[in-house]
Amino acid sequence: WPAILFGVISLVMIGCTILIPGNIHQVNTGEVAIVRHMGTVTGVRNPGVYWDWYFTNDYEIYNTKVISVDFSQEETASYSKDNQVISFDLNIQYRIPNNEVKYVAENIGSTNALKDVISPKMLDATKTVIGTKGAEEIIQLRETVATVIKESLAKSFPDGTFYTNENGETVSNQFITIREVNIKNIEFTPDFEAAVAAKVAADQEAQKAEIEARKAEIEAEAARKVAEKEAEAALYKAQKEAAAELAKAQADAEAQLLIANAEAKATKVKAVEVARMLGFNIIENPTTDGIEYEIDFSGIQPDDARYKLMVNYLEYIQYLETWDGTLPVTLVGDGSATVLIPSTN
Repeated sequence: WPAILFGVISLVMIGCTILIPGNIHQVNTGEVAIVRHMGTVTGVRNPGVYWDWYFTNDYEIYNTKVISVDFSQEETASYSKDNQVISFDLNIQYRIPNNEVKYVAENIGSTNALKDVISPKMLDATKTVIGTKGAEEIIQLRETVATVIKESLAKSFPDGTFYTNENGETVSNQFITIREVNIKNIEFTPDFEAAVAAKVAADQEAQKAEIEARKAEIEAEAARKVAEKEAEAALYKAQKEAAAELAKAQADAEAQLLIANAEAKATKVKAVEVARMLGFNIIENPTTDGIEYEIDFSGIQPDDARYKLMVNYLEYIQYLETWDGTLPVTLVGDGSATVLIPSTN
């Protein structure tokens, strides 16, 4: 009996040693396990440790980390919008969302099978986008073209279910998520590359000519402004000199006028004194402009030497006066003469 009991215990321990580790399943971070019971998908296991009867349940591990797919220049060779043959190295990075692993397992199969399914679609979508772009646009806007390819691929792998996005639109769920698209080492035919090089050289020459023209324009504008400044300075100097000359001339004229007025006044005063000396009657009449002296000729005959002398002297004074639009201030009549001596100069 002890021997039988020992044997049973030994068999149980051996069975536990064999069976228990086999029923413990571990799913690592970045993986999702599909559980198949007798070949049928019965569950999904996210990262963690699980107990499942290994005789009937199998675990298929799917990588949910970012997966990178590379395509060679031979694979990507295609025509651009302007019928240029273009080839390039293409790298596309994608991952399987955790909630899409079951769909992939049921409809496509393993990760390798998935790659075989999506790779042709990736190439087709890429070539379709390239066919809508001109060769120069592809060269100059490589990152933009890569973004357009990414947007196109993001709609290329529907799983048949839908959801409503933030804009209220009904959008199809995708069984893979495109993370990155990179275009590298773009190549064209030798003829096109030569044409591009020639165009680049022509553009550079055009830019150089434009820069030179702009430089000449700026220099001409600067010269024009300098000339304007010099002309303004010369005009200002001429105006200043002319103003100075005019002021001097006016001052000289005013001085001459003062002298002339003083001389005229002195002459008129002298005339009145002469008239008194010759015995003429002098009548003084103060006015607002000065003193008006009236020389009375009555009692003196025209043939009298005194009469002739006085008349001739007064006519001389009239001759000296300049007509300025006002009435004369020295008047000689038949019986008398009037002399106005201003009160001021």
